[in-house]
Amino acid sequence: MKVTFLPDRERLALVVRDIQAGRRAFPLVEIASRFLSREDLYLVKLEMAPPSAGAERQTLVQCLECRRVFRSRANAEAHVVQDHLDTFFHVEETEVEAPAGNFTCVARCGLSGALLGPPNHHGYNEKIQELWSSRFAHLSKADYLAHIETIRDDALVEQWKESVRKKTVYRLKEVPEGEEAPPQTRAEAQEWMRGRVKAMLRESPRSIVPGPQSRKFDDGALRAAVSAAWQKESRFPLTLLLALRPAFRHMRLHLFKVNAKETYVTAIPPSPVDLASAPEIVREIVAFLEAHPGIPRQQVLDQLRPGADPESSGAAELLLHLGNLVANGGVIEFFDGTLALPRTGAVRTADEAKEQPAPESAGGEGAREAAASAAAAADTARPETPAPESAEASSKAPADDPAAMPVAESPDDSATAAGAPLPAIPAEEAPEESAGDLPAGPANAKSSEDTGEPNPPGEAVGEEAEPTPEPEKAG
Repeated sequence: MKVTFLPDRERLALVVRDIQAGRRAFPLVEIASRFLSREDLYLVKLEMAPPSAGAERQTLVQCLECRRVFRSRANAEAHVVQDHLDTFFHVEETEVEAPAGNFTCVARCGLSGALLGPPNHHGYNEKIQELWSSRFAHLSKADYLAHIETIRDDALVEQWKESVRKKTVYRLKEVPEGEEAPPQTRAEAQEWMRGRVKAMLRESPRSIVPGPQSRKFDDGALRAAVSAAWQKESRFPLTLLLALRPAFRHMRLHLFKVNAKETYVTAIPPSPVDLASAPEIVREIVAFLEAHPGIPRQQVLDQLRPGADPESSGAAELLLHLGNLVANGGVIEFFDGTLALPRTGAVRTADEAKEQPAPESAGGEGAREAAASAAAAADTARPETPAPESAEASSKAPADDPAAMPVAESPDDSATAAGAPLPAIPAEEAPEESAGDLPAGPANAKSSEDTGEPNPPGEAVGEEAEPTPEPEKAG
């Protein structure tokens, strides 16, 4: 069985909204890890393996009411009849008089400890049938009856009498106007439900299950498969990354790489400044950030206008132009407030800008996606992958170190950012709230719309500036 993880659509939409509003760049791998951190934020896709030649493909049976999945249709039908009576019935509890009669003994289920009643009581067989079908249907009726014991104990007889004083009745929710639904016993309500079970189940070789339901399988093999896949995904969220990339692109977000490892997502495509036509103050800002990548806005102001009053016209003008550069993609602002230039955003003359050759195309989108998946799979299979550099450590890399400069995004998925503060994904009960504060980090970068993982400051480069590399083979 193949198990993959997907982001919940409603939570994803809220995260996208906050990325668009914040105009900052956030590490993709941290967003994926945040989705995996809570069951209500992700979905689990289950897919049975293709059959061998001549064999019939196995299927899964899914309850359309709660999305729970079963491998056995009989178990799925028993689940619908047992757990979804309240979908069609109003459940009412009434108190009645204790049973009258001469009861000298009481039967008890040896498996659950439930009192079934005296064998000479009219509801005895009905109680056995109800308990067997709801909790022990995996046993044959004969095997279950063998676990019933009869006990002569006056105290237990009185305890049973008290337990049956409360009677539960079921009334249909939908009845013709002007009519009152007659009361039914649980057995009668379940029998009515059996005629509608087929419409409440779907049988298919693949199913998508909500995160909370992925821990409630009755089948041990399903539980083990999902648990193993979750453990693997928690070490590196590969399948969530592969799902988030096309989803973000579809929602008009942009992906780019930093340090040839870490992929970031932003609402503003990095776009180098045209220095030939830029005003002097913009040239000044670009030249400063080229020499000092990875610093926040306040430090730009402090060093370009030392001692200036933040309320002065000079400081306001500089911050205004810096804000415009961020809004237009000429400067990238990361989730932690640090700033960087796209790689081709260095200070250049107009002649140098004209002489720079156009970057070669990295190939079609489909080819890049295929290479990304292959490379990511190879990385996860490699047993001796070096430990990723933390966001804090990598942010201290010297600005003039070529290894610290962001490069074009490649399909090599290997590193993860440690401890980066990510967008707070809202809880289900409060979907109208903001997704919260998103992360912040690196220095120079450029647009790309392909694969990648984390690692901070430097210069980022778009996917078109770099041919797709061959994925490494497993070690």
